[in-house]
Amino acid sequence: MKRLAALTAAFTAAAVIIPFVQPAEKAAADTDTIKIMCIGDSITDGYVPEYTGSYRKFIYRGLTEKGYSIDMVGAKDGGYEPSYTDPATGESFQFDNENTGYSGYAVKAYPGRSGILETLRQTDCLRSSQPDIVTLQIGTNNIIDAHDMDENKKDLEELIVYILDNIPDDSVLFVSTIPAADPNREGVRDWFMNYRHSADWQTQYDDSEVELSVHKAVSDYNVCIEDLWFSMKNEHKNFFVSYAGSRITDENKAELLFDGVHPNNDGYREIGSFWTDVICEYLSGGPANVTTTAATSTTTTATTTAVPGTASFTVSDLVRFSRYLLGDKSAADDLRERARTYDVDSDGVLDTFDLVLMRKLLIEKAGALGG
Repeated sequence: MKRLAALTAAFTAAAVIIPFVQPAEKAAADTDTIKIMCIGDSITDGYVPEYTGSYRKFIYRGLTEKGYSIDMVGAKDGGYEPSYTDPATGESFQFDNENTGYSGYAVKAYPGRSGILETLRQTDCLRSSQPDIVTLQIGTNNIIDAHDMDENKKDLEELIVYILDNIPDDSVLFVSTIPAADPNREGVRDWFMNYRHSADWQTQYDDSEVELSVHKAVSDYNVCIEDLWFSMKNEHKNFFVSYAGSRITDENKAELLFDGVHPNNDGYREIGSFWTDVICEYLSGGPANVTTTAATSTTTTATTTAVPGTASFTVSDLVRFSRYLLGDKSAADDLRERARTYDVDSDGVLDTFDLVLMRKLLIEKAGALGG
């Protein structure tokens, strides 16, 4: 029996990519080697030897099992092919460990942090590798430091533009949301010190307040990623957003994070499997295949069933719904009142299909008004 998902997790949707704009067609014959560069911080790097390969090893395994020839490229660990053994099944596999992940790095350098942007410039790895697909997951250290959110957004835009300017026109960049964090877990508590007191140090905050503040910061940052795509999509049609990082939510972080910030191998498998689906959709014709198919097959339903309020969507509805899909608990209460309205495709579930259709309706409405 279907039910509205306003009370459940919203990250199980098949439509994992926000855009419905068709990218340049990627012709990939079975014999083509596809070069993938994973860029990020310690979550991409792997952080400790036990988690070497991070989610990247599961991307490599997943895509090669589907018959693709994959060359993982990057600025580090070239020629190193470690093995991973699943402790639950005993299955072992080797993987290409080349990557551009650096532990402790922020989006762009600021006092106390090195930046991925500067590292890309220094290594010139994008130009030298010419990857077909770039995945970018960065920003967790910005959140740990409580770095100014406006600066985060500006820095991320600069980083995205740099990447797009230095990859081939027919290559693609996927920017991932970042995972939830558990700031009160032993071992990482001190990392979140900026959340434990007021700016003037006169007020101390308890663990519950810290957790709420960190949760909001992660949600706000992820919304920044969406906002950047929405403002840049017309100029940069090979830039898309993936919810890969959001596979680790506030609800499952205790099981999928080993220290409160970094995933364990179960968490990495969850992220890597998600990335595998994203990349497979792209290679089969583009991320729009999922969302456009949904839009094509459900727009008629949404129109003929006359979903209440469909014509009255506003940008604030879009932002509120995006925050909900990105795990903002406060947004769930706001959505309950209009849950049926936001179920644009009338399938009884609130997911990214509905978000895409809502955006499509808003853009069509703006076009009709000459906006």
